[in-house]
Amino acid sequence: MTNRSKTEAKGELVFTSFLFVVAVTVLVDTAGMTKSNAVGFVGPEVFAYMVGGLLLVLSGAQIVAVLRGERGTPEGVEGGIAVSDPNWKAFGILLSGVVLFALLMPIVGFPIMGAVLYFLVAKAIGAKRTIRTAIIAVLLSGSVFFAFNEGLQLQLPSGLDTVENILNPSTDNAPGNEVVDENGVVVDEDGGW
Repeated sequence: MTNRSKTEAKGELVFTSFLFVVAVTVLVDTAGMTKSNAVGFVGPEVFAYMVGGLLLVLSGAQIVAVLRGERGTPEGVEGGIAVSDPNWKAFGILLSGVVLFALLMPIVGFPIMGAVLYFLVAKAIGAKRTIRTAIIAVLLSGSVFFAFNEGLQLQLPSGLDTVENILNPSTDNAPGNEVVDENGVVVDEDGGW
């Protein structure tokens, strides 16, 4: 091995060793989680074990590969010179998708905003067929929504409560309509919509 090869191998070994330590940390922290009886068969520790275990196996395999002398080769960058300019249009599409999702998801709901986000991400990375991309985005968003709500019992915002509030505005709990007793003391302070 030349000096340059040893340096590259050390860099890869440091990186993969760091990933291995992260995997062990995730597994140890997950083992120390307090178990809740309120959660069914699939609790939060299941996913942490899956991620930690997968990371442990993959980083361990990479450490073995680096120790055997296999090294990765850099793509498209030679001597620190970038091959192409950044794609600012794609970055702008991605950023606008994330910002729209964060701002409108609590109001409009996950099924619609998830589809919008998936569609914008696909367009940013180069999807050409608009109608096919939109159909796939709607199906993917609906599948994720159904999987979380029905499979994991984690309720994502559906947006139906916003529609209900628009169609049937309620003034019962509107701010400023507190219940006051005979002494003028506010009894119901939780207010809100």
